[in-house]
Amino acid sequence: MSLGNNIKTFRKKLGLTQEELASQLYVTSQAVSKWESENGLPDTAQIVPIAKALNVTTDALFGMDSNTTDYDKEEAEKIKNKANELRDSTDSTSGAILAADYLDSECEKHPYNYEILMRYVQATAHLSRFADFNQCFKDNPEKWNQYVQKAINRGYQVIRYSNDSSKIDLVHFATAWIYIHNKEYDKAWEHINVLPSIESNQLREGISAEVAMMQYGKEAWQNQLRIDLQNFTRAINKVMVYASETYCFAEPMETSVEFCNWALNIIHALCKNPKLKPLSQGFYRDITKYKIASYLKNGNIQDAVNEYDSLKKIMEDYTNFCQEQIKNPNTEKDFGTKAFKNMQNYTKEFAQSKLQYILQHLKEITPQDSFEKFQKLI
Repeated sequence: MSLGNNIKTFRKKLGLTQEELASQLYVTSQAVSKWESENGLPDTAQIVPIAKALNVTTDALFGMDSNTTDYDKEEAEKIKNKANELRDSTDSTSGAILAADYLDSECEKHPYNYEILMRYVQATAHLSRFADFNQCFKDNPEKWNQYVQKAINRGYQVIRYSNDSSKIDLVHFATAWIYIHNKEYDKAWEHINVLPSIESNQLREGISAEVAMMQYGKEAWQNQLRIDLQNFTRAINKVMVYASETYCFAEPMETSVEFCNWALNIIHALCKNPKLKPLSQGFYRDITKYKIASYLKNGNIQDAVNEYDSLKKIMEDYTNFCQEQIKNPNTEKDFGTKAFKNMQNYTKEFAQSKLQYILQHLKEITPQDSFEKFQKLI
């Protein structure tokens, strides 16, 4: 891509107008316009200031960034799915190691595919909980250090060279978890503090639907509103899942169950809007799993069985919902691509595999005698 087009692309990604960029560079907006339309070139002395103003490297500015090469998104999607299959194929610790090792080998084959590099960082973050809580590398700490160092290096590549802000955020988030489980809390906060926050409440989701309505009309407003609500749904659900896990292990059963019920009620309310269902089901499963675990840790076997039976029914209903929705040719347009793919994947076989994964995890985190009684009853 040309220098002018790159300047325009990076400027828009930062949300800057030509006038705003010009004011940072002490040039006129007409000069920026000429650069972007290829009617003129910036002076060589301005290249570094332009790159700094746009928060990119000079290599990226000239289109020589490796981010523009060897980036096969379809291949990255296949590799992600394979890693997920390996992660869920056995017990939690072994599955986490299998997924991380597989992604490690794929990173070696695709060193400039930032999607795959990011997935490796995420896989290492997932593995970090087992390195911490299960001490699975106690006899070989050097092996764990190798995972960590590769994740940090690959994460830095994504942060430094990728132009995809969502991937950069995912890397910061995953890297924070690695440092948390390594007890390096100051380093964790460095990554946490650069993540976007809802604290200011000045979010694009708070205004984007309204401008879509005014600029393009009712259909654009409805589409943008659906996207915004799906984003909010994923965010609140993630917080509730992490909190449910902590309640399960750190609080009395009554407190844990109370929180899980509150969280599940919120998801039930969200799912009254069908467009939010596909972005909620995985979170619903996980919160219910920790509710069941809380019962089993306290010896409340029948309550755990009842909750498991209820979850099976909800998953069965959702499977039928998905299979019915994907028959409609307008579903991807109405629900969005991410939700549509989730529904496509949610077959009876997929639901059964998720139930098996839940049982395997419950076996690992609850007392053996309670789990065995529970397993006989279900």
